Amino acid sequence: MLDAILRRWHLKLLALGLAFAVWVAVTGEGRGVQDFRVPVDVVTGPQAALAGPPPTNVTVRLRGPESLLRRLDPYDLAVRVDLRDGGSGDRTVPLTPRNVTGVPLDVEVALIEPDRLRLSVAKRKKRDVPVVATIVGKPPRGYHVYRAIARPEALQVEGPEAKLSAAARLATDPIRVDGRSEPFVARVGAVADGADLRVVDARPLDVTVYIDLAPVDAAFDRVPIVPVGAQGAVTLVPSTVGLTISAPSGLLPKLRAGRLRVVADVAAATKAGETTSAPLRVEFPGLEPEERAKVTVRGMSRRTADVRRGGL
Repeated sequence: MLDAILRRWHLKLLALGLAFAVWVAVTGEGRGVQDFRVPVDVVTGPQAALAGPPPTNVTVRLRGPESLLRRLDPYDLAVRVDLRDGGSGDRTVPLTPRNVTGVPLDVEVALIEPDRLRLSVAKRKKRDVPVVATIVGKPPRGYHVYRAIARPEALQVEGPEAKLSAAARLATDPIRVDGRSEPFVARVGAVADGADLRVVDARPLDVTVYIDLAPVDAAFDRVPIVPVGAQGAVTLVPSTVGLTISAPSGLLPKLRAGRLRVVADVAAATKAGETTSAPLRVEFPGLEPEERAKVTVRGMSRRTADVRRGGL
């Protein structure tokens, strides 16, 4: 037995010495501290949302073996705040080491600054918000941007109830029109106005930008008023109206050839012998959507017409 233990004793002694040296190196390693900027991840319930800009990051001080701190990837760290069990309203949330994720073993959280967050939780709502194209630049001299229409024209947005109610529009990514003299389609994204609002459907939009020769104004006198919604004979006073139309010069002949009419909605006219007022609207029958996008009604001599059933 003793011979077996002593056999190659010098190799065994060397191995024991190496193991002891490794143990001393590991256990005797100095400990250090290091500060990290750590992102904050706030989790709310499905019917709740943060009101106001969310917190971005906090400072976390870690203490541990220097070799571990040097190898630590800051992107592995996060401060997670779980508000799924809370109601709406203002909240003050203390931050503890339990909130910090991604911390390796043998490393401890020594400090979090700030050590608490003031958050406001509101009801989460959704609604459709119209999209407005963001046009940048100018077309060549003598040309004009008439309109830019997005498809779809509105997208669903979600966020805090108060913020969402105040959201009037969604802007698109910038669309440059420098050097453009013809209509074109741009594929862009939509951007919510506020970090606490989110576009639910983030698919790209197709925006048609209508560009043509600069508009000119033209007067149209004595345009007949056409009654719609009438049941039986009605009399309109006046029977014609004057219009001022702005459009590219190439479209004016079409408008003068009958692609223009004024309509009176007389459905509200009730009993025979009574006189009521009907609103007037301008229609452009036969114009293509691309052409209609370039026409603007600058003025009307009247906005309503008197309607009487059964004649005067």
